[in-house]
Amino acid sequence: MPASKSHTERKRIILISRLSILVFILTSVYIFLDWLLEIHVQSFIYVGFFTASVLTFFLNRAGKTEAAKAIGLLVFNVLIFIVASSESFATGIHLHLFAAGAVALTIYDFKDWPKSLFFATLSTVLYVLVYLGGFGIIDERHFSPSQDRLFFVINAAVNATICIYSFLLFSKLNYQAEKNLRENETIMLDQNEQLLKANRELDRFVYSVSHDLRAPLSSISGLIQLIEKSNNSGDVIQYLDLMKGRIQRLDQFIHDIINFSRNERSPRQLEEINITNLIQETFEALKNIPGADAIQLENNLHPGMTITVDRMRLEMILSNLISNAIQYRDVRKESSFIKFSFQPGTDGIVIFIDDNGIGINPSHQPNVFNMFYRATENSKGSGLGLYIVKEAVEKMGGTIALNSVEGAGTRFTLVLPVESQESFTAQDKEVMSNR
Repeated sequence: MPASKSHTERKRIILISRLSILVFILTSVYIFLDWLLEIHVQSFIYVGFFTASVLTFFLNRAGKTEAAKAIGLLVFNVLIFIVASSESFATGIHLHLFAAGAVALTIYDFKDWPKSLFFATLSTVLYVLVYLGGFGIIDERHFSPSQDRLFFVINAAVNATICIYSFLLFSKLNYQAEKNLRENETIMLDQNEQLLKANRELDRFVYSVSHDLRAPLSSISGLIQLIEKSNNSGDVIQYLDLMKGRIQRLDQFIHDIINFSRNERSPRQLEEINITNLIQETFEALKNIPGADAIQLENNLHPGMTITVDRMRLEMILSNLISNAIQYRDVRKESSFIKFSFQPGTDGIVIFIDDNGIGINPSHQPNVFNMFYRATENSKGSGLGLYIVKEAVEKMGGTIALNSVEGAGTRFTLVLPVESQESFTAQDKEVMSNR
């Protein structure tokens, strides 16, 4: 059966095959009953039913479904009419024309309604001709009253089975079509919501990026003009330091935009990493940030622990959280730290990132993961850092939560799925269970 067929068409193909097999079996049963009851019928009728059922079955299996439908319905209608016109109306053989009409309405899709209507009409016309009588084509067959009742019960049961099965399938196909329509509608609504979100973020992104790129450049341009007018070497050095700060801020902003793009467009790539080493490497890479030498890294994890995750995104997450801890350390405290602790979860790993920085005001906490949101007026960042963190975590299939006390510090709880936790040693688990 071709893979490109729709679900409803596959159901119809199955129905045609089953009905072909049913006709073959019923023909065998009728041959046996006619032999048992010594009722004569011309052999070409049996041969016609056998041939039509076999031909319909194999045409259908070969993918020539339209030919199977047309040949099957046409031949079966004609053969039923020939048999029904040769025997008493009381046998109920004519009821099979009802079944043929029901099948015609079921095996054709709505777009093929002319074909469906043609065969259903054919069955109806032949039924009327049988009822009117006088159209015998083969020798008339005679039945006793008891034989009439026997064949009526058999024919009525077979006809009812075919009609009920056909209508049940028709009802199921309608139900499936409505279900698919509802599912597609839900998908479209979700996609529309995602598109609206993307458009809103794009509008805000363009506005904020243009503003945040121009501000440092305008500041640098102004400082250059001051340098050109100044004859004091001390002032020039001060202006150059300010320019350096603006350039660093601009560089960080461009770096955030690159991370934003990488997170949005890069496919998920899993690799085995030593997470302890990755934290240390990320911390060392941020040593150039002002104030980095004033913060202590505490990594409470067994050095050999490895996990399988998306390294690029995890590094992006760690970099943003560590740089935030450095930038928003509390300079009034004697020592500043960022501490990493872990525990294995049901489906992954839970990472706690704690610092003793300035904390975040409760009114700002619900919005810190929004694009371009700055929780403090003194922020020197782009407002993209925590937004990128949240998006990266979601791309990895994880979650992140914030708990912060202003003046005391902040905890980020990062839950990440990992492919394997086999490298959680007994020592790791014992250390983590004691926290």
